[in-house]
Amino acid sequence: MIPMRHSLRVCAAALVAAGLSACPPPNTECIDGTEETCDAGAPPPDFCNSQEEADQDSANCHLTVTTGGAEPSLKEGVYLSRLEDGGVDRDWYVAQLPTLTPRSLLHINGGYQVPLTAVNFQINVLKQGASGVTSIATAVDRRAGGAAPKPVDIILPFSESNAKLYLLVSDEGGAQVRVDNRNTYSLYVEVEENPDTNEPNDETATTVTLAPGNGGQEGMTSGYLATTNDVDLYEFTVGGTGRQIIYLHMTGPTEHPTNPPPPYIFSYTLFDPAGTPVAEGRMDNATLPIDLATARLAAMPGAYKLKVQGYREPNSTTPIRGDLRVKYQVAVRVLPDLDTQEPNDTAATARTLSLSPNGTTSVTGKLSYVGDDEWFSVSLPSRATPSTLRYRVTTATSGGRFEPLTNTPNRQFDLVQPITTGATPQDRETACKNDRSVCPRGSDGDVNFLDTFCEDNSPPQCVHSHREEEIPRIANIRNLVGAVPVAVGRANEYLIGFKDQGLRDSKYADDRDFTITLEWRDDADEAGRTGGPEVLTVSGTPVVAQGEITFGYGKYLDEDRYFNSSDGLRGLADYDAVDTDKDLFQFNVAATVDQSWQVSWELMHTNDGGTRPPADLGVELVFCTALGSAVDGGICTGQSTRVFAYNPAELTPWYLPQSQSNGRQLFRREVGPSSTTVTAESVGCSCLSAPRLAAGAYFINVGAVDRTSNDPLRYRITQSIAAYPANFTTPDGGGGTCPVADGGCGFAR
Repeated sequence: MIPMRHSLRVCAAALVAAGLSACPPPNTECIDGTEETCDAGAPPPDFCNSQEEADQDSANCHLTVTTGGAEPSLKEGVYLSRLEDGGVDRDWYVAQLPTLTPRSLLHINGGYQVPLTAVNFQINVLKQGASGVTSIATAVDRRAGGAAPKPVDIILPFSESNAKLYLLVSDEGGAQVRVDNRNTYSLYVEVEENPDTNEPNDETATTVTLAPGNGGQEGMTSGYLATTNDVDLYEFTVGGTGRQIIYLHMTGPTEHPTNPPPPYIFSYTLFDPAGTPVAEGRMDNATLPIDLATARLAAMPGAYKLKVQGYREPNSTTPIRGDLRVKYQVAVRVLPDLDTQEPNDTAATARTLSLSPNGTTSVTGKLSYVGDDEWFSVSLPSRATPSTLRYRVTTATSGGRFEPLTNTPNRQFDLVQPITTGATPQDRETACKNDRSVCPRGSDGDVNFLDTFCEDNSPPQCVHSHREEEIPRIANIRNLVGAVPVAVGRANEYLIGFKDQGLRDSKYADDRDFTITLEWRDDADEAGRTGGPEVLTVSGTPVVAQGEITFGYGKYLDEDRYFNSSDGLRGLADYDAVDTDKDLFQFNVAATVDQSWQVSWELMHTNDGGTRPPADLGVELVFCTALGSAVDGGICTGQSTRVFAYNPAELTPWYLPQSQSNGRQLFRREVGPSSTTVTAESVGCSCLSAPRLAAGAYFINVGAVDRTSNDPLRYRITQSIAAYPANFTTPDGGGGTCPVADGGCGFAR
């Protein structure tokens, strides 16, 4: 007889020799039991097909139960196959248990060690009793698609000495029962002592004794989630007086098992003495080493309970299996709250700070536990001249009594103003949302976010400045700094909030010092502009306009700057009610025909000897059809605007078709010892058309963009005009003349 694996090559040789045109189809192997015929050989030998056969056939159906950590005795080389009479295989085995103890664990393991099988391997554990057999555990390797099989592992407390068990092994069954005549499965039974010395503690808590140490009280314990649906309950006592912080840190073995990973996701819940859950957490998945920590303010003295278990999805009843490989540790510490600013976790309990005109004040606190919001208040008396409130938050990188709860803090700073305008709460909320004289709003603010401060607080809160760390999305972020204008002619009360806003297990606390520094400074530059724009005349002789941008975060013209060149000064969620201080200039022009326009601006470097300016300029050109009243911000008849700002990229000049090949360097940037100068290159053919000059003047609103520092920005803008068209230099060193498009200058149309 020719073996099937050789039949095809033999047939092929016969075809060549005899000139035949076809071979019969190869014999079919029995693989998953769905074949109509299996003519490639008989099904494999099969035993233990009933409870009676299991009792009688000790050679094939009795399992050796190992104890004391001995190497398990494997039952190997057996199949779940289709029987000769067309039935489906179910294998029965007998396991006779030895003398057991109250801490004994029954451990059963079985399954396929191959990449693929059709069988959903199932083990049903039955105990022999006076009235027959009763199921005490069932587990199945239920898989979808072509997923590789996993071992079925059952661990359960079992202390009945000399018990007789039956193990019923089969496919899970259902609409179609699968078999596998190609691959064998293995099976073993062992009895071990529970390595968790705290058991039984599923319902009765194990006491964790705390003793003085490291500036507080501390204690340790350890355990295993060894069995199916295992729960470990611990209890510790918070005593003493004053504010106490509970710090918990749960870790797993140094070598976390990954092949396979534990069959559960480690989780915990902390309960206060009243039985109320006050903290919970879980690992993201079972493959990660166990490492969870939290810090919570003890609401009351008494006995706190910690429940450790495998995470269960809401409404799930699926058993959560245990694992004897994973020993976890729990460190408990009870520490006194050392933050001298507490209690100040709410706006109502904000600590009052004192700040004088042109003065500085600072305050130091700690984020020592989850939910440790820090609130401060400062009242600035009414002043008749403009001023600026500047703030900076610095955070220590060491000094806490425990490690930060997460490596990705999401600390937030808010500078808000309580709104008291309005007779009723609804009136005050409406004023907060809609009255810009009461609560200014930036054009790029998230309306829903800002409305929340108006709706959820009493009195409503107007957000003047918001900063939000975005680690690790923005590396080296340093955005906890800002400056806002102070309203003139009225007293101003501000609330300052500093907190962490992380989600779920990413809640942050570090017990380290932070310092908030406030400065209240006169704004001399702004004081000189209260009567309207500064008026200058532009002509063939260069004219210089100068000033200082003192507040605002300065919008980014290119979002890539958030991640690349901002040095972490800005976060994507940052907000200021006034995005930038703006200085308004009016430039009178006698010319009535097209004019070439030469413009450059000089930006002073920071006062601390820095090598670059704190920001770039955004030059907003405002053209009018006729002059009217104008205030800071620019108002005139027929107003239209264009924004002019430095761009290092090659851009297409207005007079050429848009094309990459027509790209030109339109700006030149020169860095000096104490200032940086940006000049509009002549190849850009910057010009002012006659219609733009019809009012006899144009305005420039100057603001800060693309900030890299929150320092005030000092600047000088130099302009002149000349007859149009002007000559320019081409990139190759040649020359050219600005074109006349449609009869005139097309730059500012």
